[in-house]
Amino acid sequence: RHALRAYAVAGHRPQSILALLDTLLLDLRPELTTVTLCLVLIDPSGKHIEVCNAGHIPPLLMEPDGRSRFLPEHGPLLGVGLPQPAPTRYDLPRPSRLLLVTDGLVEVPGVVLDESLDLLERTAQSGPDDLEGLCDFLLDSLGRDKGDDIAVLACGLTE
Repeated sequence: RHALRAYAVAGHRPQSILALLDTLLLDLRPELTTVTLCLVLIDPSGKHIEVCNAGHIPPLLMEPDGRSRFLPEHGPLLGVGLPQPAPTRYDLPRPSRLLLVTDGLVEVPGVVLDESLDLLERTAQSGPDDLEGLCDFLLDSLGRDKGDDIAVLACGLTE
């Protein structure tokens, strides 16, 4: 996490950050198998985002008309030494909300991940409009009795 912050503060672009972290993992922690990470760069105008996803749970874009969709494009996990693809750019209808979660919220042993993602999407759509309330709602609805750590980040992309 510290290296991620350092690379970001130094001004590296998302794809470069993933490549640098991959190299760092291979050099310093070769026994560590893999790591997932999703980086989202929000354009200051709020009109588009760039997503670089190294095998992480995809971000969920919640659009103003009530529709939502996962942004599924991603590259390989970190720690395997494979190149990361260029970021994918998404134009945003505004106001939109962007939801990022860790696998601890959605992964359930014996349940196919696509089913868990569908449940996440339905639950998020039925949650409150305010961001803090949405995060609390998701934690209360999906985060109970989980064995893995959970993080939820909701971002409002307004006009």
